Amino acid sequence: MNKQAGMSVQFYLFFFTWGVFIPYWTAWLKTKGFSIEEAGWFVSLSLIVRSASTLYGYPALCRVAPLSQLARWLPFLSAVILLGFIPFQGFVPILILTVLFAWTYPVLLPMNETIANMLAKEKQIDYGRSRLWGSVGYIVGLYVTGWITSRLGDASTLYVLFIGLIVVYLHSFVGVSNQFATKASTAANVSMRKLFKSRAFIWCLFVCILLQGAHAAYNSYGVVYLQKLGIDNSQIGLIMIVAVVAEIGFFYVADRFMENVPIAVMFFIAAVSSVVRWGAIYLFPDATVFIITQVLHAITFGLTHFAYMRFVNQWVPNVYIPSAQGAYASLAMGLGTGLLTILCGYAYTVSPQLPFLLMAALTIPSFGLVFLLHGALKRQPLPTTSTSS
Repeated sequence: MNKQAGMSVQFYLFFFTWGVFIPYWTAWLKTKGFSIEEAGWFVSLSLIVRSASTLYGYPALCRVAPLSQLARWLPFLSAVILLGFIPFQGFVPILILTVLFAWTYPVLLPMNETIANMLAKEKQIDYGRSRLWGSVGYIVGLYVTGWITSRLGDASTLYVLFIGLIVVYLHSFVGVSNQFATKASTAANVSMRKLFKSRAFIWCLFVCILLQGAHAAYNSYGVVYLQKLGIDNSQIGLIMIVAVVAEIGFFYVADRFMENVPIAVMFFIAAVSSVVRWGAIYLFPDATVFIITQVLHAITFGLTHFAYMRFVNQWVPNVYIPSAQGAYASLAMGLGTGLLTILCGYAYTVSPQLPFLLMAALTIPSFGLVFLLHGALKRQPLPTTSTSS
C-alpha cells in the first residue's frame, strides 16, 4: 500500500470511530442512567484527562516507542478498556473507565497527525487529500451509528465503537509506513518549554483553543439538542453529516486554494464564521437553521485545523512536531473543550440554545489574538532543531 493510500485509510478508520464517540457518547451515557448534567461531567472529565495524555503522555511515548508500535497497540488497548463499560454500572466504575479510556484512545489523534505531517513535509503525501478521508470516515461513523441506534437504541453505540477500534488495530499492520519503525523524537531532552518560548506558537495555539473550544456545545450537545427539537436519530445522523461533507469539500481544495493565504488571515476568516454559526443557532432554535449553519463547519473547524497544520508544517522543526501536535490535541481539542463542556451542561439546563450563545461570545477574543499572531510571525522564529534545554 503506497503512503498516500495508507495515510488516507488510516485517517478514514480512525475518524470513523471518532464519528461514533464524539457525537453519541453523551447519549450512550444516558443509557447508563446518568442525567444530562452527569453525562456532561463525564465528557468533560474525559476531555481534561485527554489533554494531559496528549500534552505529556504522547510526546513521552514518542521518545520511547516507534510510531508504528503506537499505531498498533493504542487502538487495541482502547478496545479492551471499552469492553469494561459493558458489565459495570454506577458512578465510580464508569468514572475510572472514563479516565483509562481518555488516557489511551485520544492519543491516536495527534499520532495520526504527526505521521501525516512528517510525510507531508517530505512531499510524500498531499495532506489535504489524505485528511479529507478522515472526514469521510467521520460521516460514515455518524450515519452508521445514527441508523443503528435508531433501531437498536443508544446502548449499541459502544459496540459500533469497539468494532471500529479493532479494525483500526488490524489496519495498522499494513497501513503504517516502515519509516516510522524508529522513534519520532530520538532525543530524550527535547523540551516543550522551547516551543512555548515562541510567541508565534503561543498566539497560534490560543487562537485554536478558542475556535476549536467553541465546538464544545456542538460536539457534546448537538445530538441531544436536535433530539429536543423532535428530530429522529436516523435524521440526526444525516444532519450531522452535512457539516462533514462541507469539511471534505474544504480539505479537497485546501492545499491548492489556501497555498498563498497567510496563516493569520485563515484564522480571521474562521473566527468570523464561528461567531456567525453559533450566534445563528442561538437566535433561531430551528432544525432548518441548524442544517444551514452546518456548512460553516468547513470554516469553523476545517480552516482552523488546516491553518494550524500549515503553521506546524512551515514553522515547527521535525523534532518538535510530536510536542506541537500534542499541545494542539491537548489544549485546543481537549482541555479547553472539556472545561467549556461543563459550562455548556449547566447552560443547557437553562435553555437548550444558550450554550451556543456562550460559544459565539467565546470566539470574540480570538480577533485580538489573530492580530498578535500576525505580528509575531513577522518578528520571531520558532526553536531551531537543537535539542538542548
